[in-house]
Amino acid sequence: MTSFFCHEAAKDNEYNVIRDEPRFSQDKEFIEEMWLQYQPYADRHFLLESRKNFKQRIWEMYLMCSLIAKGFSITSDDKGPDIRISKEEVDIWIEAVAPKAGEKDDAVTELQDRTTRRVPDDQIKLRYRSAIEEKYNTKYQKYLLNKIVKPNDCYIIAINGSAIPSARRESEIPRIIRSVLPFGNESLIINVEKHEVVDRLYQHQDQVKKVAGSSVSTDIFLNNQYDRISAVLYSCVDALNRPQEFGDDFVLLHNPLAKNKLERGLIKLGREYRVENSILECTNWVNQ
Repeated sequence: MTSFFCHEAAKDNEYNVIRDEPRFSQDKEFIEEMWLQYQPYADRHFLLESRKNFKQRIWEMYLMCSLIAKGFSITSDDKGPDIRISKEEVDIWIEAVAPKAGEKDDAVTELQDRTTRRVPDDQIKLRYRSAIEEKYNTKYQKYLLNKIVKPNDCYIIAINGSAIPSARRESEIPRIIRSVLPFGNESLIINVEKHEVVDRLYQHQDQVKKVAGSSVSTDIFLNNQYDRISAVLYSCVDALNRPQEFGDDFVLLHNPLAKNKLERGLIKLGREYRVENSILECTNWVNQ
Protein backbone atom coordinates (compact mmCIF):
# COMPACT_ATOMS: atom_id res chain seq x y z
CA MET A 1 0.00 0.00 0.00
CA THR A 2 1.22 3.48 -0.84
CA SER A 3 1.88 5.86 2.05
CA PHE A 4 0.05 9.17 2.22
CA PHE A 5 3.19 11.20 2.82
CA CYS A 6 6.07 11.25 0.35
CA HIS A 7 9.63 12.54 0.85
CA GLU A 8 9.43 15.33 -1.71
CA ALA A 9 8.99 18.91 -0.52
CA ALA A 10 5.34 19.98 -0.79
CA LYS A 11 3.92 23.33 -1.79
CA ASP A 12 1.65 23.22 1.27
CA ASN A 13 3.91 23.79 4.28
CA GLU A 14 1.48 22.18 6.76
CA TYR A 15 2.05 18.93 4.88
CA ASN A 16 5.83 19.29 5.31
CA VAL A 17 5.65 20.17 9.00
CA ILE A 18 3.38 17.28 9.99
CA ARG A 19 5.46 14.85 7.97
CA ASP A 20 8.85 15.99 9.28
CA GLU A 21 8.48 17.16 12.89
CA PRO A 22 8.54 14.43 15.59
CA ARG A 23 6.06 16.32 17.80
CA PHE A 24 3.38 15.59 15.20
CA SER A 25 4.12 11.88 14.95
CA GLN A 26 0.71 10.87 16.36
CA ASP A 27 -1.07 13.18 13.91
CA LYS A 28 0.97 11.76 11.05
CA GLU A 29 0.04 8.24 12.15
CA PHE A 30 -3.66 9.21 12.29
CA ILE A 31 -3.49 10.53 8.73
CA GLU A 32 -1.80 7.37 7.47
CA GLU A 33 -4.53 5.28 9.16
CA MET A 34 -7.22 7.35 7.45
CA TRP A 35 -5.40 6.92 4.15
CA LEU A 36 -5.51 3.13 4.48
CA GLN A 37 -9.31 3.34 4.56
CA TYR A 38 -9.62 6.06 1.97
CA GLN A 39 -7.13 4.83 -0.63
CA PRO A 40 -9.58 2.55 -2.51
CA TYR A 41 -11.81 5.59 -3.15
CA ALA A 42 -9.12 8.15 -4.03
CA ASP A 43 -8.72 9.50 -7.53
CA ARG A 44 -5.33 9.16 -9.22
CA HIS A 45 -4.34 12.75 -8.46
CA PHE A 46 -5.29 12.69 -4.78
CA LEU A 47 -1.80 12.34 -3.28
CA LEU A 48 -0.35 14.95 -5.62
CA GLU A 49 -3.14 17.39 -4.78
CA SER A 50 -2.62 16.72 -1.08
CA ARG A 51 0.79 18.36 -1.32
CA LYS A 52 -0.83 21.51 -2.71
CA ASN A 53 -4.11 21.70 -0.78
CA PHE A 54 -3.58 19.70 2.38
CA LYS A 55 -6.64 20.79 4.39
CA GLN A 56 -9.04 20.01 1.53
CA ARG A 57 -7.72 16.46 1.17
CA ILE A 58 -7.67 15.84 4.92
CA TRP A 59 -11.32 16.94 5.01
CA GLU A 60 -12.28 14.56 2.21
CA MET A 61 -10.59 11.66 3.98
CA TYR A 62 -12.02 12.50 7.39
CA LEU A 63 -15.54 12.86 5.98
CA MET A 64 -15.31 9.55 4.15
CA CYS A 65 -13.84 7.72 7.16
CA SER A 66 -16.56 9.14 9.43
CA LEU A 67 -19.26 7.71 7.19
CA ILE A 68 -17.49 4.38 6.82
CA ALA A 69 -17.17 4.15 10.61
CA LYS A 70 -20.93 4.66 10.79
CA GLY A 71 -21.44 1.64 8.53
CA PHE A 72 -22.36 3.32 5.25
CA SER A 73 -21.60 1.61 1.97
CA ILE A 74 -19.86 4.25 -0.12
CA THR A 75 -18.67 4.66 -3.67
CA SER A 76 -16.75 7.47 -5.33
CA ASP A 77 -16.28 8.49 -8.94
CA ASP A 78 -13.85 11.02 -10.41
CA LYS A 79 -16.62 12.50 -12.58
CA GLY A 80 -19.13 13.18 -9.82
CA PRO A 81 -19.33 14.52 -6.26
CA ASP A 82 -16.82 13.20 -3.75
CA ILE A 83 -19.10 10.66 -2.04
CA ARG A 84 -22.14 8.63 -3.08
CA ILE A 85 -24.32 6.69 -0.68
CA SER A 86 -26.80 4.45 -2.48
CA LYS A 87 -30.12 3.95 -0.70
CA GLU A 88 -32.91 2.07 -2.47
CA GLU A 89 -33.82 4.05 -5.60
CA VAL A 90 -32.21 7.31 -4.52
CA ASP A 91 -28.55 8.24 -4.24
CA ILE A 92 -27.20 10.63 -1.63
CA TRP A 93 -24.34 12.69 -3.01
CA ILE A 94 -21.93 14.63 -0.81
CA GLU A 95 -19.63 17.33 -2.16
CA ALA A 96 -16.74 18.27 0.15
CA VAL A 97 -15.11 21.70 0.15
CA ALA A 98 -12.68 23.50 2.45
CA PRO A 99 -12.86 27.20 1.53
CA LYS A 100 -9.81 29.34 2.15
CA ALA A 101 -9.54 32.74 3.78
CA GLY A 102 -10.34 34.64 0.60
CA GLU A 103 -8.63 37.50 -1.15
CA LYS A 104 -8.59 41.29 -1.21
CA ASP A 105 -10.93 43.39 0.93
CA ASP A 106 -13.26 40.61 2.10
CA ALA A 107 -10.50 38.18 3.09
CA VAL A 108 -10.50 36.81 6.64
CA THR A 109 -7.06 37.75 7.97
CA GLU A 110 -4.96 35.97 10.57
CA LEU A 111 -5.04 37.32 14.11
CA GLN A 112 -1.73 38.99 14.90
CA ASP A 113 0.24 37.96 18.00
CA ARG A 114 -0.77 39.68 21.25
CA THR A 115 -3.73 41.43 19.69
CA THR A 116 -7.47 41.07 20.13
CA ARG A 117 -10.28 41.66 17.70
CA ARG A 118 -13.92 41.05 17.15
CA VAL A 119 -14.53 37.77 15.34
CA PRO A 120 -15.08 38.67 11.64
CA ASP A 121 -18.41 36.85 11.59
CA ASP A 122 -19.78 38.33 8.37
CA GLN A 123 -16.53 37.77 6.47
CA ILE A 124 -16.47 34.11 7.50
CA LYS A 125 -20.09 33.69 6.41
CA LEU A 126 -19.13 35.18 3.04
CA ARG A 127 -16.53 32.43 2.63
CA TYR A 128 -19.11 29.74 3.38
CA ARG A 129 -21.63 31.31 1.01
CA SER A 130 -19.03 31.53 -1.75
CA ALA A 131 -18.28 27.82 -1.35
CA ILE A 132 -21.99 26.96 -1.50
CA GLU A 133 -22.50 29.06 -4.64
CA GLU A 134 -19.56 27.43 -6.40
CA LYS A 135 -20.63 23.89 -5.57
CA TYR A 136 -24.33 24.39 -6.22
CA ASN A 137 -24.53 26.81 -9.13
CA THR A 138 -21.53 25.41 -10.98
CA LYS A 139 -20.71 21.83 -9.99
CA TYR A 140 -24.21 20.55 -9.19
CA GLN A 141 -25.70 21.93 -12.40
CA LYS A 142 -22.98 20.18 -14.43
CA TYR A 143 -23.66 16.91 -12.65
CA LEU A 144 -27.34 17.20 -13.57
CA LEU A 145 -26.54 18.12 -17.17
CA ASN A 146 -24.19 15.16 -17.53
CA LYS A 147 -26.75 12.85 -15.84
CA ILE A 148 -24.32 11.87 -13.09
CA VAL A 149 -26.72 13.08 -10.41
CA LYS A 150 -30.41 12.33 -10.97
CA PRO A 151 -33.04 15.06 -10.38
CA ASN A 152 -34.50 13.11 -7.43
CA ASP A 153 -31.16 12.42 -5.71
CA CYS A 154 -30.19 14.08 -2.44
CA TYR A 155 -27.31 16.54 -2.57
CA ILE A 156 -25.31 17.62 0.49
CA ILE A 157 -22.61 20.29 0.52
CA ALA A 158 -20.03 19.46 3.22
CA ILE A 159 -18.03 22.51 4.26
CA ASN A 160 -14.88 22.51 6.36
CA GLY A 161 -13.86 25.80 7.98
CA SER A 162 -10.36 24.92 9.22
CA ALA A 163 -8.54 27.02 6.58
CA ILE A 164 -10.37 30.20 7.66
CA PRO A 165 -8.91 32.17 10.60
CA SER A 166 -11.21 32.44 13.66
CA ALA A 167 -13.74 30.00 12.20
CA ARG A 168 -13.55 27.83 15.32
CA ARG A 169 -14.94 30.63 17.46
CA GLU A 170 -18.68 29.98 17.39
CA SER A 171 -21.87 31.15 19.05
CA GLU A 172 -24.73 28.97 20.27
CA ILE A 173 -26.20 28.74 16.77
CA PRO A 174 -23.35 27.54 14.52
CA ARG A 175 -22.18 30.00 11.89
CA ILE A 176 -22.89 27.61 9.02
CA ILE A 177 -26.58 27.74 10.01
CA ARG A 178 -26.44 31.52 10.18
CA SER A 179 -25.00 31.51 6.65
CA VAL A 180 -28.14 29.95 5.13
CA LEU A 181 -30.87 30.98 7.60
CA PRO A 182 -31.43 34.61 8.71
CA PHE A 183 -30.02 34.46 12.23
CA GLY A 184 -27.89 37.48 13.12
CA ASN A 185 -26.00 38.33 16.29
CA GLU A 186 -27.19 37.08 19.66
CA SER A 187 -28.85 39.66 21.91
CA LEU A 188 -29.42 39.47 25.66
CA ILE A 189 -32.39 40.94 27.51
CA ILE A 190 -31.19 41.98 30.97
CA ASN A 191 -33.17 42.85 34.06
CA VAL A 192 -31.06 45.75 35.33
CA GLU A 193 -32.62 45.79 38.77
CA LYS A 194 -32.01 42.09 39.40
CA HIS A 195 -28.72 42.03 37.45
CA GLU A 196 -29.71 38.93 35.52
CA VAL A 197 -30.28 37.77 31.95
CA VAL A 198 -33.98 37.08 31.42
CA ASP A 199 -33.95 36.11 27.74
CA ARG A 200 -31.74 35.50 24.72
CA LEU A 201 -32.66 36.10 21.11
CA TYR A 202 -31.06 36.43 17.72
CA GLN A 203 -31.41 39.46 15.52
CA HIS A 204 -32.81 38.96 12.03
CA GLN A 205 -30.08 39.10 9.39
CA ASP A 206 -30.82 37.94 5.86
CA GLN A 207 -27.74 39.38 4.19
CA VAL A 208 -24.16 40.45 4.77
CA LYS A 209 -22.39 43.23 2.95
CA LYS A 210 -19.09 43.05 1.16
CA VAL A 211 -16.59 45.87 1.58
CA ALA A 212 -17.40 47.06 -1.95
CA GLY A 213 -21.05 47.53 -0.92
CA SER A 214 -22.84 44.63 -2.60
CA SER A 215 -24.90 42.27 -0.44
CA VAL A 216 -24.91 38.48 -0.20
CA SER A 217 -28.01 36.70 1.09
CA THR A 218 -27.85 34.56 4.23
CA ASP A 219 -31.36 33.10 3.95
CA ILE A 220 -30.93 30.79 0.96
CA PHE A 221 -32.65 27.92 2.80
CA LEU A 222 -35.79 30.04 2.63
CA ASN A 223 -35.37 30.52 -1.13
CA ASN A 224 -36.72 28.00 -3.65
CA GLN A 225 -33.80 28.77 -5.94
CA TYR A 226 -31.68 26.56 -3.67
CA ASP A 227 -34.20 23.79 -3.12
CA ARG A 228 -31.99 21.13 -4.70
CA ILE A 229 -29.62 21.36 -1.75
CA SER A 230 -30.86 18.72 0.67
CA ALA A 231 -28.61 19.80 3.52
CA VAL A 232 -25.32 21.37 4.49
CA LEU A 233 -22.82 19.56 6.67
CA TYR A 234 -20.09 21.42 8.54
CA SER A 235 -16.91 20.66 10.44
CA CYS A 236 -13.78 22.55 11.46
CA VAL A 237 -11.65 19.43 11.83
CA ASP A 238 -8.09 19.40 10.56
CA ALA A 239 -4.99 17.25 10.97
CA LEU A 240 -4.23 18.64 14.43
CA ASN A 241 -7.71 19.38 15.78
CA ARG A 242 -10.16 16.50 15.84
CA PRO A 243 -12.62 14.86 18.24
CA GLN A 244 -11.99 11.47 19.80
CA GLU A 245 -14.65 9.84 17.65
CA PHE A 246 -15.11 10.36 13.92
CA GLY A 247 -17.89 12.81 13.14
CA ASP A 248 -18.62 14.00 16.68
CA ASP A 249 -17.86 17.54 15.51
CA PHE A 250 -20.31 17.51 12.58
CA VAL A 251 -23.13 20.02 12.22
CA LEU A 252 -25.84 18.92 9.78
CA LEU A 253 -28.64 21.29 8.78
CA HIS A 254 -31.56 20.09 6.67
CA ASN A 255 -32.91 22.47 4.03
CA PRO A 256 -36.57 23.03 5.00
CA LEU A 257 -37.47 23.74 1.34
CA ALA A 258 -35.54 20.85 -0.18
CA LYS A 259 -37.27 19.02 -3.02
CA ASN A 260 -35.26 15.90 -2.19
CA LYS A 261 -35.29 15.72 1.59
CA LEU A 262 -32.65 13.84 3.50
CA GLU A 263 -34.05 11.24 5.87
CA ARG A 264 -34.04 12.48 9.43
CA GLY A 265 -31.51 10.63 11.58
CA LEU A 266 -29.86 8.98 8.59
CA ILE A 267 -26.30 10.03 9.36
CA LYS A 268 -26.47 10.30 13.18
CA LEU A 269 -23.17 12.09 13.64
CA GLY A 270 -22.55 15.24 15.67
CA ARG A 271 -25.53 17.61 15.87
CA GLU A 272 -28.45 17.47 13.45
CA TYR A 273 -30.61 20.58 12.96
CA ARG A 274 -34.03 20.91 11.36
CA VAL A 275 -36.59 23.70 11.06
CA GLU A 276 -39.95 22.46 12.35
CA ASN A 277 -42.93 24.83 12.61
CA SER A 278 -40.56 27.80 12.26
CA ILE A 279 -38.45 26.56 15.19
CA LEU A 280 -34.84 25.44 14.88
CA GLU A 281 -34.56 22.02 16.51
CA CYS A 282 -31.38 20.13 17.34
CA THR A 283 -30.65 16.45 17.94
CA ASN A 284 -27.27 15.68 19.48
CA TRP A 285 -26.08 12.25 18.33
CA VAL A 286 -22.79 12.34 20.24
CA ASN A 287 -22.48 9.31 22.55
CA GLN A 288 -25.83 7.91 21.36
